[in-house]
Amino acid sequence: MQKRSEEDYLPQVMSLNPTDLINWCRNRKQFLGLSNQKLADQSGIPVGTIDRIMAGKYTEFRYSSIQPIVSVLIGFLEDTPKPETADSQQVQNYYDTIEGYKLVVENKNHVIDELNATCERLKKEIDYLTTENERKHEAITSQQQHTRWLEAIIDDLRQRLPNEI
Repeated sequence: MQKRSEEDYLPQVMSLNPTDLINWCRNRKQFLGLSNQKLADQSGIPVGTIDRIMAGKYTEFRYSSIQPIVSVLIGFLEDTPKPETADSQQVQNYYDTIEGYKLVVENKNHVIDELNATCERLKKEIDYLTTENERKHEAITSQQQHTRWLEAIIDDLRQRLPNEI
């Protein structure tokens, strides 16, 4: 059985919704026995940012804030070529890979934005139809009351003039 590379997991993890991604990060951090400070040291992200993300108070994070954290948690940064020691092709390949992941996340965010916009349009349409339905219901109720009023008048006339109506 072939071992999967940590690189295989980054797009999958980064495609999680923000809440699930934070939960995954918390669970993985706990599994690895990392403190927020150690995670900050390894990822280069300020410990305050990591504290907010791990507390779940911070779901509107930028890709540039969460990607290094995720990379540390899946072990990807350990194999990351250092610019001063790696050849330029190796570095370029790494950065090309990261740019690809950014595109995946940006596309996912675009789809989410489109779905939210569609949801808002549907809510407005439902509100309009509900209002229109209520207006029609009121008109029907008014017509029914008018019909009952006319029937009462006819019944009254039949009682007063039984032979003529």
